[in-house]
Order: sequence, then structure tokens, then C-alpha cells
Amino acid sequence: MSLNDLPSNFISKTLFIFLAVLSLSVGCSTIQSVPPDENSYAVWEHRQGELSAIKYWRLRGRLLVSQGEDAWNLSLEWQQKDEDYQIILNGPFGAGKVKLVGNADGVILKDSDEQSFYADRPEELLFDQTGVHMPVEGLRYWVMGMTSPKQIKQPKLDGQGRLAYLEDANWKVNFKRYTQVSGMDLPRKVFIIKPDQEIDVRLVVDKWTLGAF
Repeated sequence: MSLNDLPSNFISKTLFIFLAVLSLSVGCSTIQSVPPDENSYAVWEHRQGELSAIKYWRLRGRLLVSQGEDAWNLSLEWQQKDEDYQIILNGPFGAGKVKLVGNADGVILKDSDEQSFYADRPEELLFDQTGVHMPVEGLRYWVMGMTSPKQIKQPKLDGQGRLAYLEDANWKVNFKRYTQVSGMDLPRKVFIIKPDQEIDVRLVVDKWTLGAF
């Protein structure tokens, strides 16, 4: 059964409950808005260097993606090995599960029936096959607490030299909570919106793994 087959009142109720739970948890864990000084930016530059040196990482988490009246509650597994990545999304697709495997040269999407689809960019491929609009290319960096290479505007930092807010290609990214992993502060909750298209992406990371695996 696809999301379109479900009654609209069921979807609205499910979305309301999920957002309410997220709102409660965020209320007690939002990053403190402490104006950063020059030292904070120096700390951030050092952090960027340390984080960019991590070539192998994996995370497991949950996603809520909504656009207008449509919403998808998904589980996420993301594995990054240098430029190569594998992303597995489980959710209310017609296919049930999709896997994105790619790098800078292109990406292949495989559904649960092992059908394969190719494209140059993961965002377009994911949207075409599932209807889910998610900033995959930027998210690779944001989930690590980094800015992407295309970042133009200066981000906002918290008092510890960590990313608190940034704008990148019309996406507005709020870093709500961090967690320590192997001595590094990595994002635990990241909320992303694209106001002009009414897209809202909320990520909660349940488990981080750094290093070779």
C-alpha cells in the first residue's frame, strides 16, 4: 500500500503525533543561542579540518520528510566511504525499501524488487522514484556538522564553535542537538526546511560509527 492509498485523516493524525513527540524532545535539548566570538570561529575552522579528515562513517536514524500535505516517516542507514556512499531508506513507499549507491559520478537506486534506476544526482532520482524530496548531497556534510563545498553564506555558530544554523542552496539547516562520538561532537538532531517548496526534513540520529568498518 502506498501513502496515497491511506486516508488523509490517518496521515494527518500520524504526522501530528510524530511532530508533537519531536517538539517535546527538542524543547529540552535545543542548542543554547550563545553569540560566538572570534575564538568560536577559530574553533569551528579547526573542527572542520578534523571532521573532513574522517573518511569512513556510518549512521542509523529516523527521518520525517513532509511536503505540503504529504509526509513520510522513514528509517535511515547511511554508510560513507570517502566519496562512495550507500543510503538505505525504509518507509511507506510502494517498493517498501530503496537503496541509493553512488559517488560524484552518479547514483543508482534499487528498490525491493531489485529494479535499478540511474541518474547523475541523488535528489532527482529519489524524488522521481519515491516522491520524497531530500537534500542528499548537502546532507552528507550537514550530518557531520560541516558546511558543504558549495556553502556561500557564513554559518551561525554556538558558543562551542559548532554549527548552529546555515543556509545552503535555499535550504535552511538548524542543528538542534549534538552528541559525543569517539571524542567528536556530531549532530544528533538536524531540522532542515526549504520554505519556497514547503519541504521539511527532520533527522534524528540514533547511532554513529566512525572509522573503517
